[in-house]
Amino acid sequence: MPTTVTAVFQGGVLKPTRKLKLRPNERVKLHIVRQDDRGPAMDIGPLAGAFPALANVGAEQLVAAKRSWRRGVANQLHRLGRKGTSR
Repeated sequence: MPTTVTAVFQGGVLKPTRKLKLRPNERVKLHIVRQDDRGPAMDIGPLAGAFPALANVGAEQLVAAKRSWRRGVANQLHRLGRKGTSR
């Protein structure tokens, strides 16, 4: 399963910012996306590996999409709750 990890390039080497569950000398494939200072709104977690195009989405667009998604989920939960009590 793909994993998204932030890394810092220092001294010619990519250094992950967290521990990786890899065996010694294990080979991996990297998909490098430059990270600018977009702030925490751009933290798309595992979606970055599944959808590399999301790296090009602006922070404002991502915040709006997250807000819309939360509203949609809340609306569906509300509907399910209403259906469950009306029977």
